[in-house]
Amino acid sequence: MQIRLHKLAKTTPATRLEIKKSTLKASEIAKNLGLNLDTVYKWKKREDVNDKSHARHKLLSSLTSIEENIVVELRVKVGLSLDDITEVMNRCINPKLTRSAIYRAMKRRGVSKKPVITTDTEYQKFEQATECGHIHMDVKYLPKLDGKRSYLYVAIDRLTRYVYAEILYSLEPETASAFVERFIKHFPHKVIKIVTDNGFEWTDRCSGGVKEKATGKHAVDLVCEENKVKHTLTKIRRPQTNGMVERFNRRVNEVIASKAKISKNSGKNSFASHECVKNQ
Repeated sequence: MQIRLHKLAKTTPATRLEIKKSTLKASEIAKNLGLNLDTVYKWKKREDVNDKSHARHKLLSSLTSIEENIVVELRVKVGLSLDDITEVMNRCINPKLTRSAIYRAMKRRGVSKKPVITTDTEYQKFEQATECGHIHMDVKYLPKLDGKRSYLYVAIDRLTRYVYAEILYSLEPETASAFVERFIKHFPHKVIKIVTDNGFEWTDRCSGGVKEKATGKHAVDLVCEENKVKHTLTKIRRPQTNGMVERFNRRVNEVIASKAKISKNSGKNSFASHECVKNQ
């Protein structure tokens, strides 16, 4: 069996065994082997000659084992991002959990990287649009400004590529439903159907566990019902089925990255305020 020693270890298992078996005084052993007395006493008292684990016996985690299991399920089976998992955990499980604590739990459980989707997976396909009113919607997280989080809500018509966007400051269902309602009033054609992912701002399908179908009682569903609009959800962990708006968000990323950085927020931002973003 291969023995792994600590990189700063001054003794080997053979040396430690010699210490345990020696009948000499501790001071004499230390002098003969070039060790200090504490090291000699330590190996005299030990039952074996192997290094003990340096890992914590008790992890200083703010998540319970049940909460960790939920995080793993949301990552592996639902495919949510770290920000989405944090939102779910804060809203439905424990509002005191921090993003960094959840990330450490994910790293500890080996799920910090996004699940790999194999190329032979059958993707959900949507029918070819032949008329206006088939709308793809999504939310993009924007960089914080002055410690305030903001979100880009986007709606794109599948046929005409007509884009409607708003910068809002919440992921609450009421915020998303108000966005949908404003878009329906703004869009110059009849809205037939909207397609969204399974985020909690759009649906309650993943609330309290993943369900086959949403309840229809979510704020967005109620607005759709009132306006006779069909609300369709993408398959879980299949963002490509909402690829049109995903590509738009990627383009937004590219534009933001091309902007010169300012000193604010340690040079991470390109805008001085949310008002600057809106006026661009």
